[in-house]
Amino acid sequence: MNNQQLATEVLKEIGGKANIESVTHCVTRLRFVLHDTDTPSKETIASLDGVISVVEQGGQYQIVLGNRVNDVYEAVLQQVGELIEDNTHEKTKKSLFDQFTSTISGIFTPALGAMAASGTIKGILTILSVAGILSETSGTYIVLYALSNAFFYFMPILLGASAANYFKLNSYVGMLIGASLIYPTLLPYATEGSLTFLSIPVNMMDYTSSVFPAIIAVWVAAKINGFVQNWPLKDLRFMVQPLIVLLVSVPLALLVVGPIISNLSSLLATLVNNVYHFSPVLGGLVIGGPWILMVMFGLHWAFIPIFLNNMAMQGFDPVMGLLLANQMAMAGAVVAVGLRTKNDKTKALAYSTGLTTLIGVSEPALYGVLLPYKRPLIAAVIGGSLGGVIAGFMQTVQYSFGGSGLLGIPLIINPAGIDGGFYGGIASQVVGLVAAFLITYFWGIVEPEKRKAVNSKEPVNTKINFQEVVQGEVVPLTEVPDKVFSEGLMGQGKAIKPQSNTFYAPFDGVVTALFPTKHAIGLTSDQGVELLIHIGVDTVELEGRHFTTLIEANQAIKKGQPLIKADLAAIQAEGYATITPVVVTNASAFEKIMNEKESLIVAN
Repeated sequence: MNNQQLATEVLKEIGGKANIESVTHCVTRLRFVLHDTDTPSKETIASLDGVISVVEQGGQYQIVLGNRVNDVYEAVLQQVGELIEDNTHEKTKKSLFDQFTSTISGIFTPALGAMAASGTIKGILTILSVAGILSETSGTYIVLYALSNAFFYFMPILLGASAANYFKLNSYVGMLIGASLIYPTLLPYATEGSLTFLSIPVNMMDYTSSVFPAIIAVWVAAKINGFVQNWPLKDLRFMVQPLIVLLVSVPLALLVVGPIISNLSSLLATLVNNVYHFSPVLGGLVIGGPWILMVMFGLHWAFIPIFLNNMAMQGFDPVMGLLLANQMAMAGAVVAVGLRTKNDKTKALAYSTGLTTLIGVSEPALYGVLLPYKRPLIAAVIGGSLGGVIAGFMQTVQYSFGGSGLLGIPLIINPAGIDGGFYGGIASQVVGLVAAFLITYFWGIVEPEKRKAVNSKEPVNTKINFQEVVQGEVVPLTEVPDKVFSEGLMGQGKAIKPQSNTFYAPFDGVVTALFPTKHAIGLTSDQGVELLIHIGVDTVELEGRHFTTLIEANQAIKKGQPLIKADLAAIQAEGYATITPVVVTNASAFEKIMNEKESLIVAN
């Protein structure tokens, strides 16, 4: 039974979506809070292929799945949709940058397939047009261009739906918010005329193809929705709740988001223009790479009048010449991700978006690869800035508007003949691409080391000394007050009553699972032994309090390396037992498991 099938069967047996108040998961089990706990049949659910056990405890209906829990949990969420609260979502403390990238990645992930397909079609059309194979005035081109550009043009609507799902708001309300921002009647006010709302001037922008205005507006709407939800309007909530949310969030977005972006954009444009005139090299450093971020936040619009004015007055624009490298830098970074990643889906996405980025279609690469992995985005910014320095030093300028990436090369040819600026532009693109590629390849992506598959014919002899995990009293698993461990359902091993706050790796290997609440960690040895260290009983409920991780998921580890610090006294003070089960979760893959007093020997 695959994960989707198992999720379907579990949901059917517990009474379906209507019987679920909330669902979370820990490192071994799904944890449901049900409206009616009499509905499910323990025996039926426990007999499902893939279910290890069923436990009712602490007001939760717990279904023990072992290593499959993450995948089945995702399958459950896909089927029950947005009404279920994911209480594990963003519970642990993260840096603002990590929170930002996690949020944007979570919003874009459902749309990646459609976005990548649109980008690919757009790239192919560009090549066919440049090669003279397909005319831009032909019906075929017009239809295919509409297909390829629709995703990017209507991005506020699509991201409005995705952001609504992420922030637990009705998806149709999210789409309406995005659609309101790009409503055709409002768009002309972005370039001409004055618009007011309740006599308040609206600084209208062109929000088509934008990302953050819709996301911010939906986030605000979700906050308003949560506030309105508590009002005593149960009989009218179906209509009144979205009415209030829309009436407040959309005008607020138009009145606040537009002016903020416009003022920041104007400030940046003035700053960059002044820096360039002071020093073209410094200007290239300041704008060459960060332009990627400016476009992402919609802060680039104020540069357009500067570009147009320079073109009209001088016949060229020097600032655009500094931007040649950033597209190539993004391409170099995503190709490096493709070469380094072991995830087939990411590899395919990286290669396809890398190619489209070379010819100027970078959104799929930016939101599908660079932003989720974080470090490649930093590498692309560095590469773009280094290329900008070269372009500034060689005084590369752009003589007309047009494409970017490789298609930007003809735009830097001086009508009077090829000059040093042209060669500087080519050099800036090469430097940007190579720098971003190398930084990403050697630093930009952390992947798990390739682990040996367990092979019964290959000799394995791993000794796990429990005192090396944490100092304390080693006791049988039967002393753990959780039958999932005490009955050996999760595997063979021992339990430790810890006397020290630091937990260590008992062998060389890799961290294969690190739960967000930090109370449990999964390790795999270099010989393929999978070990679960579960600190305390029901400590998932602490939501990360009193735990500090000293490693990251997918990180290679050495024997004796510190993994987690736990404040045992604080955990006990909150009423939780600190007894720690340490079990081999893939014991069936080995011929011999010898349970000694304070150690476990796994062998073939």
